[in-house]
Amino acid sequence: MEEFNRLHETIRRLRAPDGCPWDRVQTHDTLKPYLLEETYETLDALDKKNPELLKEELGDLLLQIVLHSVIAAESNDFTLGDVARGITEKMIRRHPHVFADTKVSGQSEVWQNWERIKKTESSQREATSILDSVPRQLPALFRAAKIQKKAARAGFDFTETKSVLTKIKEEIVEFEEASLRQAQAEPPAGQEKIIDEFGDILFSLVNLARKLDFDAEDALRLSTKKFETRFRKIENKLRQEQKDFKECSAAELDRLWGEAKLST
Repeated sequence: MEEFNRLHETIRRLRAPDGCPWDRVQTHDTLKPYLLEETYETLDALDKKNPELLKEELGDLLLQIVLHSVIAAESNDFTLGDVARGITEKMIRRHPHVFADTKVSGQSEVWQNWERIKKTESSQREATSILDSVPRQLPALFRAAKIQKKAARAGFDFTETKSVLTKIKEEIVEFEEASLRQAQAEPPAGQEKIIDEFGDILFSLVNLARKLDFDAEDALRLSTKKFETRFRKIENKLRQEQKDFKECSAAELDRLWGEAKLST
């Protein structure tokens, strides 16, 4: 707690009239990109499973929270203490099975209680849908999963995973049909329909990940990292041979990709 207070006072000092010229002029809006950047860097540290790096990135993320709180306090909107108090009270209120006498049989009932209690809170009373609380600014795959989870907790969900797989196959067929119609259209048709069908495939794949209890955003991030690692290996190989991608045949690139796969 002493170090936390020291951080708070450090940021207040930086924001003071005789503080740092850069820190003094920052606003909630100007800090938005940094908050997003630090969040993604924290996720990257988690993927790398590096405790020292994670500690550093969590500190950078905490800095953003303290900065926003200090800026708000300067306008008498709220303080860092208000932020801490608010989240503490929320966690106690939404965990009556821990801090009160409510009994639960498992995680499902915990989530049901969470959603029921959330509806009674002031920030949710003006909502017209249980989906209103899902931020529109979230990455698309992550937001799709959040929307699906909300709907599932309300009782709108596939009962079996195989039903989701069937749905994915249906969406792929619809995408193929839309692609064929576009290719045969005279005059050439726009891409709106195939984009729509492609989005349906992605949405269904996210739903499958949810049913299998893993995060689609995380899965895609790891697959992208895997591709990046293998691509870099091929780049290094071609650099050693003083060759360029465009000089290689499809068969040669396929061979290099196979070699890269074996080592990752």
